Parts: sequence; C-alpha cells; structure tokens
Amino acid sequence: MSTDIQSHAVVALEPVAAFEAVTRSLADALELSGVVLDAQRGRIVDAAGAEIGRVVSWQAGVGATLALSGAPPAGGGVRLEITTEAVADGTRIAVTLRGLEDVLGEDLDGPAAWFGSELLAPLLHAGSAERLGDWVTDRRVRRPSGTASRENYRNPAYHWPNFDAMLEALSLAPSDRLLEVGCGGGAFLSAALQSGCTAAAVDHAPDMVRLARTVNAGAVAAGRLEIVRADALSLPFGAGSFTAAAMSGVLAFLSDPAAALAEIHRVLAPGGRLVLYTGSPAMAGTPAAPEPYASRLRFLEDDELEALARDAGFDDARVARPDLRPCAARRGIESPLLSMFAPAMGQLLVAAKRR
Repeated sequence: MSTDIQSHAVVALEPVAAFEAVTRSLADALELSGVVLDAQRGRIVDAAGAEIGRVVSWQAGVGATLALSGAPPAGGGVRLEITTEAVADGTRIAVTLRGLEDVLGEDLDGPAAWFGSELLAPLLHAGSAERLGDWVTDRRVRRPSGTASRENYRNPAYHWPNFDAMLEALSLAPSDRLLEVGCGGGAFLSAALQSGCTAAAVDHAPDMVRLARTVNAGAVAAGRLEIVRADALSLPFGAGSFTAAAMSGVLAFLSDPAAALAEIHRVLAPGGRLVLYTGSPAMAGTPAAPEPYASRLRFLEDDELEALARDAGFDDARVARPDLRPCAARRGIESPLLSMFAPAMGQLLVAAKRR
C-alpha cells in the first residue's frame, strides 16, 4: 500500500519564477535549521556535514525530487516531489510526499496520525493571526526574503537619510576596518567602502547575504569585503578585529540587544567606535513601523539605549536625535513622509571602546 501526502497551490507567477520561489524558500528555511540543500551537487547535508538526502532531479519550471536517507524500520526513505505547471491563473505548484509506508511499517493508523500531528496541526498554527504576523514580519523586515524584499533592500530609499547620518558620525578612513551587523542588501556597505576602508558584514537572512554579495561583488572579489550569514549574538570574528562598527534598523528586532552590543564590543579594537541607528518609541504605529511589525519591535528611551551600551562595556555612549528631514528631502523622499525623519522618530547612538 502506498501512502502519499499531496498538496497544491496556484500562484500568479510563471512556472520558472514559481519554481525558484518555492525551492529558494525551502532551501532558506532548511539553512536556518542547519540543513543545506545543495541542488548543484545533488546533496542534502546536516549541520555536521553528514549527507541526509539526495537531489534526484531538478529542472527549473518543471519540478524537483528530493530523497531523504533511509529510515527504520524498512529503510526505504521518503521522497518529496515538487512540480510546477502553467495554468490559466499562473502556475500550479504541487507537492507530494511519498514513501511514508517505508518509515511507518505496519503501524496501520500511523499515516493518519502523522498527517494530523505533523501537517494539519502546524498548518492550523501557521494560519493563526499571530503566526501569520510573525511570518510577514520575518519575510519583509526581520529576515527579508523574496522578490519584493530583494528589490527593496537593493536600494532602500527610506534608509538613506539614516545611512548618511551614520556615515558622517563614523568618519571612515582607508585605515579603518568596518563591521556591519545586519547588512541587509548591502547598500550601506557600498557607500561605506567609498571611504577606502575594508569591511566585513553579517546578516541572518540567506537572501540578504546573497544580495549583499551581488551588490558589492567588486569589493568581495578584491578582498576588501567579507559577508557571512551569522547571528548578531555570536559574531564569527576574533576579539579586536575591527576599528568601527555599524548597525541600522536591527536593534529593535534582537532577542537580546545587550548580548549583541557586548559581541560588538568584543570584536572592536581599543579606540574602536560604534554607530547605531534605531527607531524611537514615537515611531511605533507610524507608516515607518506599522502593524504587524510594531508589536514585534523593541523600542527604547534614550537613557535606556545609553545604559545598554555602557553595560555592554562601552566607556562612552551618547544618543543624538538628528533631524534627517533635510537629508530626506535631498534624497527625494516625498513631502508627506518627511515627518518620519523628524528628531522625535530616530535615535543615533555613538559609543566608543577606550580599552
């Protein structure tokens, strides 16, 4: 008896674009859990590098078949089949999971129980307003992914005013080695590198790491820039590796901002400086931080932000409230939105590591 689990969706994309979207999202979700889907080499490996599956077939716009390694009792393993087919409204994406009988053996109600607990329960949970809000926040701002996010973060028009303020405060020179924590699509890096400095950057979103490398391909190829996927709470760099650090629009999303600032302090050399821009409490609920984002962000008062930096080890820390409206106007921001760049809306933290 064959036990197959099937599902499908129709999306308003061409088959090749639909295939890329579903397989890229699958690969990104697996990567965040430590599993790498390497379609080019035909391998699926876990965090330890052990092969846990194979890519049996892979054809853009048509479909793919992934085979997981055999599991007890029969050892046959499970296959995931993805197919894309052009239909009147776009593309029908179908997913079929085969081979459960090889894993479940003679457990007669096993397939039904597995279907209920592993597919239906997570599906119901995923459809809740809270979980959907989390997913939308992740996809658009906390861990951006997808076509719209890539276009937005390639040249984030509404971030340039705070980027300009940060660059002025950093006053980078060719002798500097800069770290950006949460680099997004790499636009800030591109501007910072014009100073002649070298740099490294981290982001936890696979899509943003790829985009930032593309946007700054020349600097990466020249050895002036390194971009890696990493968590702000565990930076993959040695102590004293940088003379300057920058973080924009990231602090509000962090689960432990104190630990993140302590990590930045660790990797800065004595005399190093940190420049950080974040939204103030007044930004919550505005077009710059609407729901579902606002309730998932952390907003701090000026004294709280300064104390956070000092507790992380920085000797000097001060918060400024720059008026970014003139810069925003020069950058072409529409007049009705200039109020989003008033002093009440944003905080610029400048901190130094003296020893």
